[in-house]
Amino acid sequence: MTPTEQFNSLYPDATFIDHSRKLEIGMLVRKNGWIAPDEEVLLIEKPGEGNMNFVVRVKTHSSSFILKQSRPWVEKYPGIEAPADRIVAENYFYRAMEANTFCRESCPAIIGFDSSNFLLALEDLGAGADYTFVYRRNAEVAEGQLRHLVKFLSALHNSGLGDRQTFPPNVALKKLNHTHIFHYPYLANNGFDLDTIQPGLKALSMPFKENALLKERLDYLGNIYLRVGKTLVHGDYYPGSWLNTPNGVKVIDPEFSCFGHAEFDLGVMMAHLLMARIPAATLNTISADYKYPQGFDASLLKGFCGAEILRRIIGLAQLPLDLGIEEKSALLDVAEQYVLSADKNFSF
Repeated sequence: MTPTEQFNSLYPDATFIDHSRKLEIGMLVRKNGWIAPDEEVLLIEKPGEGNMNFVVRVKTHSSSFILKQSRPWVEKYPGIEAPADRIVAENYFYRAMEANTFCRESCPAIIGFDSSNFLLALEDLGAGADYTFVYRRNAEVAEGQLRHLVKFLSALHNSGLGDRQTFPPNVALKKLNHTHIFHYPYLANNGFDLDTIQPGLKALSMPFKENALLKERLDYLGNIYLRVGKTLVHGDYYPGSWLNTPNGVKVIDPEFSCFGHAEFDLGVMMAHLLMARIPAATLNTISADYKYPQGFDASLLKGFCGAEILRRIIGLAQLPLDLGIEEKSALLDVAEQYVLSADKNFSF
């Protein structure tokens, strides 16, 4: 069954789009009022690599915007099922950002939302690139940009954004994420040969897969992750969700957003900066810009940070890490210590 047939079998009243369907895209955006009745779609192009959703840039003679469609699978891994209605949470998140000036200016503006076709139209932020370059050896990123990203989280977590009662719970997507963070990497035979990523990585992973105490602590963290929290979180705050544009740093792709735990967002961010070799002194400097919400638990921050490092090195969601096997071993040891630690006095 082709992707089109699979989509149409599940959602017969929705329109499946891809890069070959300029006519259908034109009809949809015109019907939704995102372009004028007499406006023609001149070009559709790939704006960058998408992980969860199909993403396309739509250009007319007078406008350019980004169109996203969520499908019942992960775009990067079509064999992994995912809830197609995750685009609803993304729409809610961007709407919530409008209530805070700093957050609003750090995100693309919404042009429109079409829930029946799982479509979200967003402001085109122009020529830019995500921050996955930070994983390269000797990559440089301005401290001011990192501080901006920390300040965004601080504003998000302390401004009372969103309505916990009406925000989509995003349960199905959280469960998928939970599996790949807290469970899948530790299965002895999960069907994923780590040596295809890097020779020696499979053997390196085994002590962590066999560590009962580590897995017990990960189960604890995973259960907390699944609980509804009191804070609106981005849910996937890593370099692939940060965009460097001519108008500054922007935050994108909040499809994992929900009311959860601030410690998770900050922990994930710091995990990726550690994997990118950002010096500990810099991490401590930029983290000073984060205002800890009431009740913030530094041991949870530490645990989520460690869990993210572990799953990115020995799990399915691999990154373009420019790290030797010994460097990964050292990072895994640090991550294990973070997960097992109950220390509430946290520094990097």
